[in-house]
Amino acid sequence: MGYHYSQRNPSTSGSGMTTAASPGDIHVSHEELTRLRMALGRLGRVLRQQNDEGLSYALISLLFNVARNQPTTAGDLAVSEGVSPPSVTRSLNRLFELGLISREQDSVDRRATLIRLTNAGMLERARILRSREVWLSGHLDRLSPDELTALLNAVPVLERLCDPETP
Repeated sequence: MGYHYSQRNPSTSGSGMTTAASPGDIHVSHEELTRLRMALGRLGRVLRQQNDEGLSYALISLLFNVARNQPTTAGDLAVSEGVSPPSVTRSLNRLFELGLISREQDSVDRRATLIRLTNAGMLERARILRSREVWLSGHLDRLSPDELTALLNAVPVLERLCDPETP
């Protein structure tokens, strides 16, 4: 099956999305690519903003990164977050001050410090996730049954787009 990005204007259905001449030859227009990118980016931003108090986006991102990779080190977090080690250290200091992470010396490599979420950190992460899910659930209620079905059917495809192992 061939999917092609093209800047030409393919035929579109009433929804504005491309209709394929044949299943093996689907063209994605520049307009469609832009709309998809902008919609996904906007949805991500809106979901990240569903934090009614407290932590900045950078701190929330770091908190979730620690949760995914714990125990972890500041160096590994800096690489994963794509920021400088001093920037991660400042953010970790803030999370530590708030009681959301703990630091302990690595028993194998005494030079390394291992970072984990505290119970308060796990609770904060769960609270943030709940607030995002409440927002999303409320907005899903605005969709028709057909729109909701189409969206849910797209989830595996979106997950595949996010998978770094997928070519």
